[in-house]
Amino acid sequence: MQEILTVKNFVVIKKAEIELKKINIIIGPQANGKSLLAKLTYFFKSIPAIFIESIRSLDSKRELDAGILSQFESRFPRYSWDGTSFTIQYVAGEFTFVIEGKASKKGKTQLKLSYPESLLKLFNSKKISYKRKREGPQSDDPFMDDWRIMSKYVTGPLQAEYDFFKGQPIFIPASRSFFANLQKNIFTFLASSLEIDLFLKDFGRMYEQSKRFYTDPYLVTRSLPVIERHKDLVESIMSGTYKYEDDQDWLISKGRKINLANASSGQQESLPMLLVLMIWPSLRGSEPNDMYFIEEPEAHLFPTSQSRVVSLLSRIQHDCSSSFFITSHSPYILSAFNNLILAQDTIDLGRISIDEFIKVNGPSQPIKFEDVSAYTIDNGVSNPIADPEYRMIGADMLDGISEHFERVMNTLLSSEAEQ
Repeated sequence: MQEILTVKNFVVIKKAEIELKKINIIIGPQANGKSLLAKLTYFFKSIPAIFIESIRSLDSKRELDAGILSQFESRFPRYSWDGTSFTIQYVAGEFTFVIEGKASKKGKTQLKLSYPESLLKLFNSKKISYKRKREGPQSDDPFMDDWRIMSKYVTGPLQAEYDFFKGQPIFIPASRSFFANLQKNIFTFLASSLEIDLFLKDFGRMYEQSKRFYTDPYLVTRSLPVIERHKDLVESIMSGTYKYEDDQDWLISKGRKINLANASSGQQESLPMLLVLMIWPSLRGSEPNDMYFIEEPEAHLFPTSQSRVVSLLSRIQHDCSSSFFITSHSPYILSAFNNLILAQDTIDLGRISIDEFIKVNGPSQPIKFEDVSAYTIDNGVSNPIADPEYRMIGADMLDGISEHFERVMNTLLSSEAEQ
C-alpha cells in the first residue's frame, strides 16, 4: 500500500510531501516541523479506529466526519492555525483523505473533510451488516456477542480486503523523563482533568500498561522469545536491568538499585521508550501496518547508545514487521542507519555474512535502502535526503556537519601556526 502525506501552509510547514515506507526518518534543527509531520501521520493512521467505532455506534456520515474533525482539533489546537488557510492530504492505497482549512474574512478557519465515495459506501454497508447481526439471537454475554460480530462482519473483512485497516499506530513522544517522577501518581495524572498534551497522556497509559505487562507471568511467557532476544541490547542502552517493584521503577546496575527518579537523564528518557518497544510489538505480533512514532530516540544518550537504539529498532522491524517514524536532531542516528543499509547491500553482494556483520556492529539487523524514507525540513519545506545513487541517507548533511567542524578547526590551527 502506497502512503503519501502532503501538507501545504499548515502551522510551520509551507510545503511538504512525505512518502511513507517501513522506516521513516525526519531529521533537522528544532522547531522546524518534524514533530508536526509525525503527529499528522499518526492522526491519519488513527482514522480506521474512528471509522470502526462509528460503525459500532451506528453513526451517520455527519457524526463520523464530526468525530474525525474533533480528533483533529484535539491533536492540533485551533489557536495554532485559526485564521489561516491550509490543505493536508493523506493517501493510503485506494483511499485519499483531505482536510482543508479556509480562513474567513472574520479571521476564523472553517474545516472541511473529504474522502472517497467508495469509503462511505463501505461504511454504510458494514453498518447495516453489524446492525442486522446485533438484532439477531444473542447469548448471555453481550460483550462477547458484540466482539464476535465486530470481528467476523466488520474488522475481519475490512482488514482482509484493505491494508488501510490493518495495524495501529503508537506515538512515543519526547519529554519521556516526565514520567520518572510520577510513578505511583501516574493514575492520578491520567485521570486528571488538566489540559495535558494528548500524545503525552496516551503514551502515559501505554507506558503504565507496559510496566504491568512486563511483570505478568502469562504475557511475559507469550512474549519471552522476543524479550529475551532484545534484553541484552536494551540493558546495554540502559546501563542496567529494569525492575518494577512496589509500583515504582528501579534500575539495577553493578549490584546497586537506583530509583528511576534518581537515575540519569538518559535513563529517564530511554526507559519508557524501550519498555514500550520491548512489550507492544511482540504482543501484537506481525501486523504489517503497525507503526511506532518515536520523537528523539537519541535524547540524552551517548553516540554508542544511540547506535544501539537504531540496532534495536532494526531487530524489532525484522522480528515483528513493525514500521517506524522517527524524528531526530542527531547525525549519529543517520550514520547508524547508513551502516545497516550498507550492511544489507554488502551481504547481498556476498562480501560478508550476517554473522560477520553482527560481530562488527553488535546485535542488529541489516536494512534495505528501498525500505527507508528520509527527509529534512528547510524553511518549512521538506527535502528528501535518501540518495538512490549512493544508497545512503543524508550524505550531504553529514558531510556539511563534518566540513563545518573541520573548517573551524583548520582556521584555529592556522592562526596558532601564524603566531
